[in-house]
Amino acid sequence: MKNSAMRLFTCASAIAACAPVAVLAQQVTPDAEDTSTEIIVTAQKREQNLQDVPVSVAVLSAAALDNNRITGIEQLSQIAPSLNFTNSANTRGQGVSIRGIGTLNFSDGVEPSVSTIIDGVVIGRSAGTFFDFNDVQRVEVLRGPQGTLFGKNASAGALNVVTEKPSLSKSGFNASVSYGTYDDLRIKGSASVVLAPDRLALRVSGYRSKADGIITNLFNGENLNNIDSWGARGKLLFEPSEVTSIYVIGDYSENNRDCCVSTVRSVLPTTTYFNGQTRAALLSGETLGPNNRNVTVDGDYFNRQKSGGASVEINTELGGQNITSITAYRKFKVFDNNDPDGVPIDVFNVNNVRQQQEQFTQELRLSSPDRASLEYVLGFFYFWQDVRTQAQVRGTGFAPLPAGQYVGNDIDRSITTNNAAAFGQLTWHATDQLSLIGGFRLTAEDMAAHFARSILPGAVGPAPGLGGPAYTSPTLKAGETDFSYRLGAQYEFTPDIMAYATYTRGYKGPALNLLNNLTATVVNSGQAVLKPEIAKNWEAGIRTTLLDRNLTFNLTGFHTTFDDFQTQTFNTILTTVTLANAGRLTTRGFELEAVLRPADGLSLSGNVAYTDTKVEGLIIACYPGQTGAQGCSGGRQDVTGSSLANAPKWAYTLNANYGRDIGNALRATANMTFTYRSEVFFAYNDPKTVQPGYGLLNGSLALETQDRRYRVSVFGKNLTNKHFASTIGNGFLDTSAAGGGYTQLLTTDAFRTVGVEFGVRF
Repeated sequence: MKNSAMRLFTCASAIAACAPVAVLAQQVTPDAEDTSTEIIVTAQKREQNLQDVPVSVAVLSAAALDNNRITGIEQLSQIAPSLNFTNSANTRGQGVSIRGIGTLNFSDGVEPSVSTIIDGVVIGRSAGTFFDFNDVQRVEVLRGPQGTLFGKNASAGALNVVTEKPSLSKSGFNASVSYGTYDDLRIKGSASVVLAPDRLALRVSGYRSKADGIITNLFNGENLNNIDSWGARGKLLFEPSEVTSIYVIGDYSENNRDCCVSTVRSVLPTTTYFNGQTRAALLSGETLGPNNRNVTVDGDYFNRQKSGGASVEINTELGGQNITSITAYRKFKVFDNNDPDGVPIDVFNVNNVRQQQEQFTQELRLSSPDRASLEYVLGFFYFWQDVRTQAQVRGTGFAPLPAGQYVGNDIDRSITTNNAAAFGQLTWHATDQLSLIGGFRLTAEDMAAHFARSILPGAVGPAPGLGGPAYTSPTLKAGETDFSYRLGAQYEFTPDIMAYATYTRGYKGPALNLLNNLTATVVNSGQAVLKPEIAKNWEAGIRTTLLDRNLTFNLTGFHTTFDDFQTQTFNTILTTVTLANAGRLTTRGFELEAVLRPADGLSLSGNVAYTDTKVEGLIIACYPGQTGAQGCSGGRQDVTGSSLANAPKWAYTLNANYGRDIGNALRATANMTFTYRSEVFFAYNDPKTVQPGYGLLNGSLALETQDRRYRVSVFGKNLTNKHFASTIGNGFLDTSAAGGGYTQLLTTDAFRTVGVEFGVRF
């Protein structure tokens, strides 16, 4: 498989060497709250009006992000109904899902089902996507399989993040400082400088964010789950001719947080530790429950992450064709630790990971002119990634040990991936109204991994549960060649009404089981190598612009199945929980977006997502206390027919934005957003992991000069103070056949916050 990947890459490199290359300049996207009805997206690798695109896309403008204080990917679900985010003890285990489908586990050998692309560069690991939304122009949420054009593991969808470009015609400066609840201080700034009119421009941006956490450690008084990050990005845009441009981007960021700790909702009264103390007694200083904001732990919680990279996008025109090349290198390092036992004794105070990821990507595209009778995008893509992880687990374990003795493991693992693809999409405008669509992606992928678990020097034995006996696996390998595709038709009834229908076969490559508890039994049985994930999506939609372009109304229906979904499951042959392919997942429903502009300065919008999910052929461990009558047999349960975890059936967002001039100097703007998400399970069928439905109300009032130079605003998030958990799970070492205790992860968004912001623009 590696040879196949390299052949595709060599072919792409040869074409790149023989042809001039340049960059296609991005237009500034109008804010969704502005009076303009046209929104430009690049969901099909070319600039198009959103209303002309036969793809289900939700566009989140810079104004929508700012008005709702959306500072990163983890908050997008607050304004994008079909997108969900599941939190975790660290960035390595967090993840995004679209239409209920996403990848959530800690194995280094499993990549996300939702791809994230930043300024044309695919990000290989979920941990590399967490950055502050500073200087972001828009976020496109592409729903359903997007593999034909966006490729690398986009079987459930893609997030296309586009940042602001330098201006070749006008220099400018934009900065803001805000202060809010929990001493939340955020400073952002960007400057675009014209170095040579219409030829060369530079843009630099940066941010600094700092806020207290909402969790207090009663053991030592520390404040946890805080925010402490900074970053900078530089961009150089050079257009040596009318048809050629070169776009260079470099960025770096650091995130230094004391996080991410879960608080305790409940405990099992019978849970007793090696020293004879009960969990209930050790946590007696806390008020347990859904609103508990205290912990009592003696281990460290921290997450130290550094991320950065550079890309060069070049575009030119040759014989009327657009040729695009994007070359990028990215890297991140993370060092994190958490105290999984959640009590003030050393069961496992050390549970840390040092991880480093590097990636190189090369994309080369040939695009036809816009509005040609046959429009096409053809290209090659190459992706190389290396992930290296060193984990350490140490503590006294479950049994009493003499003073100074401990158990523990070192777990070293690495995985290298090569992925190459040839892809394309063709749209034939058969008539003035009818267009036929065909897309494909031929993917060759191979990966190799190493795993070694050893006993910590000086330890009296392995760490049970989080580690295991010493074991070094043979080299784990996987390789696949796959052909995925998209077929469809688009019909334009009038210039303002368009309908489409498509069928897409999506693909996510094979995976390797690199969990801490990997054993020789799993490897020798062949269960360590997972099959690729295959998605099949039927989709139809209508796009309308009505009432003299004052009403935009879009509706999409979909039905998607996933075969061999990669997840954690109970292996009936090995009688253990391991990483495996589930039988089948199904997600179906509809998405509705509407924007109405009933009067000058007033914009009303609503986005609704109905998502009905179901799993088939998935066997997992029973939840604590589950009885035979409730489906538990031999310590396991078949969850066929259940909805997917953290997949609300109903979600919607309503927004109102109004602005008007005051006299000849000032302009006032008011914005209000209400978001609702219905009930979800965080663990299959377990009633104690249910998060009831909830709604969040955000609002802001702003006053600015009519020349937009100076601005002051007040804002509030979760104004009704609606508490909710971003994840709920079993307490570590707090389960039995009779039941269990539960923990939850709370974020600042689960509590009312208010603040003020000052901005300046020149």
